[in-house]
Amino acid sequence: MPLLRHHIWNHRNLYLGSLALLALSLPVSPFGISLATFLLLGNWLLEGDFRRKKEVLQHRSSLWIFVSIFFLCLIGMTYTSNLHYGWHDIVIKVPLLILPLIIGTSQPLSPKEFRVILAALLAGLWIASLTGIAVLLGWTHTEIHSIRDISVFISHIRLSLITGVTLQVVVYLLIYEKKLSRTERWVYLVSLVWLAAFLFILKSLTGFLMLGLLLITTFILLVRTIRTFMLRYFIIIMGVTVVLLAAAWLSRATTRYHTHDPLPDPQKMGTTANGRPYDHPRNLVDMENGHYVWLYVCEDELRRSWNDASDLDYDGRDLQGQRLSTTIIRYMTSRNLRKDSLGFSRMTPGDIRNVENGMSNYLFAHRFSLYPYFYVLMWEKDHYRKELSGHSHTQRLAYMRVGWQIARDHFWWGVGNGDVPDAYRAYYNKGNTKLSPRWQLRAHNQYLTYWITYGIFGALWFLIAFFLPFFMEKKQTSFFALIFIIIAALSMLYEDTLETQAGVYFVAFFYAVFIFGMEKITEDKETVTSHERYRQTG
Repeated sequence: MPLLRHHIWNHRNLYLGSLALLALSLPVSPFGISLATFLLLGNWLLEGDFRRKKEVLQHRSSLWIFVSIFFLCLIGMTYTSNLHYGWHDIVIKVPLLILPLIIGTSQPLSPKEFRVILAALLAGLWIASLTGIAVLLGWTHTEIHSIRDISVFISHIRLSLITGVTLQVVVYLLIYEKKLSRTERWVYLVSLVWLAAFLFILKSLTGFLMLGLLLITTFILLVRTIRTFMLRYFIIIMGVTVVLLAAAWLSRATTRYHTHDPLPDPQKMGTTANGRPYDHPRNLVDMENGHYVWLYVCEDELRRSWNDASDLDYDGRDLQGQRLSTTIIRYMTSRNLRKDSLGFSRMTPGDIRNVENGMSNYLFAHRFSLYPYFYVLMWEKDHYRKELSGHSHTQRLAYMRVGWQIARDHFWWGVGNGDVPDAYRAYYNKGNTKLSPRWQLRAHNQYLTYWITYGIFGALWFLIAFFLPFFMEKKQTSFFALIFIIIAALSMLYEDTLETQAGVYFVAFFYAVFIFGMEKITEDKETVTSHERYRQTG
C-alpha cells in the first residue's frame, strides 16, 4: 500500500508539473508546449489505471462530443485531394484530442493545485510582456515595423486572448477567494495592473476587447459582492463615470478626426519658396489629420531633398514595401507641412526614420497614446471601398465575403480539410477582388472556415461539439468556464482561432481545464464537486 501511494504521488506530481510547464509555455514557447504535451501523454500511459479511465470515458459522453471536433478532421481527409495540407491540419488539431482526454480522465485539480497552474501561466505572461517592452524600448535591437511586433513569441491576437482569460481568473480570485495568502494577493494585484497596461500598449483590437470585457465583469462581480449600500453605490457611480468618460473621449476623438482644413482654390495656391509651381492635385479626398494630402506638393523639390537626406530612393519603396513617395507626402501632410523643399527642411532625423520605416502619420510614433489606434480604424473605414490591401481591420470584411462565396459554392460537404488553401487560391485567381496578392488570405472566421471545410453539416456539428459539453457538464454557474466560452466564441468571429498551434492550444488547454478538469473554486455545500465525482467513478 505505501508503494502504491508513492506511485500515485509521483504520477500526480508529474501531471501537475507537466500542466504547469504547458501553462508557462503557452505565451512564450512552442517547444515547451510540445514537450509538456509529450510528458502529459507519457505520464498518462505509464500511470495505468485504465479500468477507471475507461469507466470515466463511458460515463462522460460530453468528453467524446468535444473530441469529435478532432475526428471531424479525419472525416475531412476522406474526400480531400491535398493530402499534404490535410495531414498538416490534423497534426495542428491533435491537442483537441489529447488534452481533453488526459485532463478529463485525471483527478480534478483542487483549488490549491489550480493556483499553481495559474502561477505558471502568469509567469509565462510576465516573460512575454517584459520581453515585449524590452523590444519596444530598443534594448534587444530587434527591428519592429508595428507596435504588435513586440509580441515576439506568438501572435499578438493569441497573446491577447490568453492574457484576457487569465486576467478574468485573477479578478475573480481576488474578489471571491478568501483563502489567498497575502503574497498571492499582491502577486495577483500587480499582475492584473501590469498585464492590463501591456494589453493597452499592445494596441490590439483583441486586447482592447479583452480590457473592455474585464472592466464589465469586474464591475458586475464587485456590485454582486459588496453588501454595504454606500460602497455599492460608489462602485456604481464609478462605473457610470467610466462609461461617460469613454463616451466623451470617443466623441472628442471623432470630432478631431473629422475636422479638416477649408479647401483652397487649386488655381490660387501660389508657388514654393523657390518660385516653382505646385503639382496639380491628384485628388481632393485623401486627408491626414484633417489636412489635404495632395495639395501643396512639389515632387521635384521633394525628390531632391529626400534623396540628399536618406539612402532610400524617393521613387523606391519604404521598409514596409510601400511606395516611399506616398509615405513621405502623407507623413508631411500629417505634420501640416507643405510638400516642398522648405517643408522638408522642417523634418527631423526622427521624422525621416519614421518615414523610412513606413510610418505615414507622425501620430503613429506616439506608442502610448490611444488616439492613433482610433485614427487608423477611422481611416481604414473611410478607405474601405477604395483600397483594401494592407488595412488589417477592413480586410477582414473582404476575407469574410470571399469565404462566404466559397462556402456557397461548396454548401453541403465543403472541400475537405486539405483543400481549403486551394479553394481560396482558385477564387483569388479569378480576379474578383481588390486585394493585392500579398493580402489574399483566408476568412479569419472559424465558423465560416468549418463551413468551407466540412460543409453545412460539419459546421453545425462543430457548434454542437463546442458548446454542448459546457451545458452537459453544468458549467453555466462556473465563472471560469463561462468567461472562457464567451472569449473563445467571440475570437472565432474574427479569427481562425483553431488554424494555428497557439490558437489550438489556447482552446484545448482552457477548455479541458475549466470544463473537464477542476473542482469548484468557491465553496458550495449543495453542489457535488468534480473531485467527488472522480472518487465516486473510481
